[in-house]
Order: sequence, then C-alpha cells, then structure tokens
Amino acid sequence: MLHFESRKGCAQGYRALAFIGGILLALNISACKQETKAAEAQISEEEQKANTFYQQNAKEAQLQLLKQVGTLRDTAFIDRMGYGYYRNGGKWKWMGAPRQLAICDALDSLLHSQIDAIGFSGKYFGIDEIDRDLATMHNPDTAQAIPQVMANLEVKLTRAYLRYAAGQRFGFTTPAKLFGKANYDIELEKADSTFIKEALDKLGSKKDMLDFLASVEPQDSAYAKLKLALANDSTPATRTRKICNMERLRWRDKKHPENAERYVFVNIAAQQVWGIGPDSVINMKICCGKPATKSPLLSSEIHKIELNPEWGIPQSIIRGEMSHRAGDASYFARRNYYITDGTGKNVDPSTITPEQLRSGRYAIRQRSGAGNALGRIIFRFNNKFSVYLHDTSSPGAFNNSVRTISHGCIRLQRPFDMAEFILAKEDPWVLDQMRMSIDRKPVTQQGIDYKKTHKGAVRLIKDKQVEPKVPVVINYFTEYPNPKTGEIDVWGDPYGYDKILSKALKPFLP
Repeated sequence: MLHFESRKGCAQGYRALAFIGGILLALNISACKQETKAAEAQISEEEQKANTFYQQNAKEAQLQLLKQVGTLRDTAFIDRMGYGYYRNGGKWKWMGAPRQLAICDALDSLLHSQIDAIGFSGKYFGIDEIDRDLATMHNPDTAQAIPQVMANLEVKLTRAYLRYAAGQRFGFTTPAKLFGKANYDIELEKADSTFIKEALDKLGSKKDMLDFLASVEPQDSAYAKLKLALANDSTPATRTRKICNMERLRWRDKKHPENAERYVFVNIAAQQVWGIGPDSVINMKICCGKPATKSPLLSSEIHKIELNPEWGIPQSIIRGEMSHRAGDASYFARRNYYITDGTGKNVDPSTITPEQLRSGRYAIRQRSGAGNALGRIIFRFNNKFSVYLHDTSSPGAFNNSVRTISHGCIRLQRPFDMAEFILAKEDPWVLDQMRMSIDRKPVTQQGIDYKKTHKGAVRLIKDKQVEPKVPVVINYFTEYPNPKTGEIDVWGDPYGYDKILSKALKPFLP
C-alpha cells in the first residue's frame, strides 16, 4: 500500500513540474518571437530607409541617365547597343534597388581579377570611376549629387559588362580590319542584338551574371594554357606575344572545324601543318607565301584530292614575272608551259608579245607530271584566293629553316601522308591506285600483283572526292600548344602580324 502511494505522489510531482516547464517554455517561445519580430522590424526599417533613399533619387537619376546616353556617340557596336537599351526605356540593371549593389560589387570584383589575368588594364573598362562611384553608393553623403552618381554607375557598369562579355566571346579586335580582306577570310562569329539581350537578361542575379561571364571566355584548352603561362611571365615582350595569341583564340570560326572528326590545321607562323584526328595527329613542314605574297588566312573544306594536276598560272604571276618572256618559245617548252587565248585555243608562244600577256586575255598553264610546280598531288578547297595545299617539284626547300618562299599556296613535305590522313576510312586498294597513279610503289598485295602485270606508268585515278569533306584552317599563331605534344611552342613572326595586333591591343594594355 505504502509502495503504491509513493508512486502516486511521484506521478503528481512530475505533472506539476511538467506544467511549470510548459509555462516557462511558452514564455521563452513568446520572448523569441518578440525578438524575431523586433529584428524583422529593424531589417524592414533599414530596407525601407534604403528603398526610400533610392526612390527619392530615382526620378532625377533617370533624367541624368537619359541626358548621358542622349549625348554619348561611341562608334563601337557594343557601346551603341548598351546606350540604345536605355534610350528605348530599358529597365535599370544596377541601380534599380539597393539589393542590386551586390551584383555591382560582384562585377567590379570579377573585372579587377580577370582583367589582370588576361594582361589588360582597367582603363578601357572604366574601373577607377566605377570603384569611386560604388564607394559613394555604399556610404552616400547628402552633400553629393547622388542622382548623378547613380546614372553614372548604371551607364558605366553596363558598358564595362558588355565590353568585357563581348570582348571575351568574340575578340576585342577585328582581324579583317587589321590584316585586310586580301589576307584574311575566316568568317567569325560576331556580337549581335541577340547576344546583347542574352547578356542583359543574365543580370537578374549575381550567380547568373558570374556564370554567364565564365561561359563567354574561350573554353579552348590552348587559351587556358596561355592564360596560365601569362600569369607566370613577367617579361614585356613575351607577355605581349601571349596576349596576342590569346586574342586570336577569341576569334571564333563560324564553321567550328575543331568539332569535326578530323581536320587540317596550317600554322603559317610555325611553317607547319597538322592533321588532327580522333586517334592520331600527323605533322609535317610546309613552304608558304613570301612576306610580299603572303599565304592568306582562311577556313574552308577539302573536297577533292587531284592527282597529276596542271597548274593554271595566276594572272598576277603572268604579269609580274612571265610577261617579259613572251616570244621565247624555248622558255615555255623547257617548263612545259602552254598558252591559250580567250577561246581556249593553243597559241604559239613565239607569236605573243609582253603587252598581250599583260592584257589578261591569255592564260598560261603548266602540263602535269614531273617538274610541275604543284607536284603530283593537290588538295582542293573553295577559297577566293585560288590557293591550295599541294606537293612540290622542289623538295629541297624543306631543309631550310625559313620556308616563306611561295606565291601564297602551301607546299606539303609529305603530301601522300596527308592524303592517307584525310582518306583514313578509304579502301586500301583505292589508296594503292592513287599511289601508282603518281608513280609510287603499291603497299597492298593486290596493288603489288597489279603492278607486276602492268608495266610503265599507271594512271588509274585522276582525282578522288573527299566525303565527308575535311575542314582546313590556315591560321597564324606565334605561341600555341603543339597539337601533337600538347606543349606550348614558340615560333617566329614572319609576316609581322604580332606587331600589327599588339598595336591594336595597346589601348587595352597597362
């Protein structure tokens, strides 16, 4: 009995303690809620104060902004598009609300770090003015013209943002203007209104903006390697070379040849060519255009391999180097040249005058075979310069360190190796037919057996269509990762293009 009563007393004590604890807990929760509400009220009051501050200055700031963009007359497409956005009533992206200061600060911080990382200075982007005006907005002084500061920031942040985004995505310079259309014919991607809209749409949040700016930087591994090398280079001349080649990588070929299964990459500055495939890379020397007759930089597709080609001599060579030979029939005979008139009819070289050859009404061609300037094989691709990759009748030139000797075409050290690379999936018997057609020994048993029963010259194939077409890019890099080894190689500047490009980049540099 006593035992039972004792348990009951304990139970009653527990209930009493639980009741008291519940009251204390309720009081504590109530106190926490009151503190939270007080804090929320305080935050709300601070936010309201900031919002009020912005609202008080917004109308005048808008007038100041419209006044600014109405008088700015920058000729750069990117700047014009940015100013036009505001002229057409575009919503403010930076100064619309106090919370947007976080996005302003994020852009300012990124520009400080990334502009230095690519070797540029902040002057082109107006960093000093942005820093000054952002400091004012973080600690506004009633004595300062805040509407003017807000308008300045809105315009300058948009301009800096678009300049950086477009520059990283498409390049800060235009190669066709620098080198001339007579030397440059790679169709590049360009900034347009769609890109501008996409860029401005990314300003809704700090994350969206930073992700977008990271995406516009070249994703090429070559760019990453040069950027890393630049960070460790303090020599002005070598830094400038790296900066020039990083700029070249911002010029994005519309055809995206590097996305093809295999493509041919000619680097004029290196005087070399690479065939880049999914499982192999081949490399060989080239001879290219003299500085006076530069090989043009272009992008196309190899669509045909022609064997034993004839050479149709360009009119520029006829006028400049051959017209004085008019009338000398032996000169034309020794070189296997023949002359035709406008109807295609052969003309006796001894009857032609220099004036007639310079008139452009007559054509000169060199017959195929040994001694032909194009050699025994040529790779055809569409281009407005009539330049191609081809064999040569003067292979000794490949022993020279300086091989800028042609009128613009690219001579290959081992042309049949390139043919095998381009026709990697071709039937070996077809390749053997091509070999025999240019007087090379067959390598298949079928070819060996065929040659035993067919003595003398064999001409089984005149040309071979390339299907699918293989992209070919003729470009110019003085410092670039070797496609075969992956290591950064440094080459000369035979055409002086680095000098031209570095001069164009000077406004961006420290």
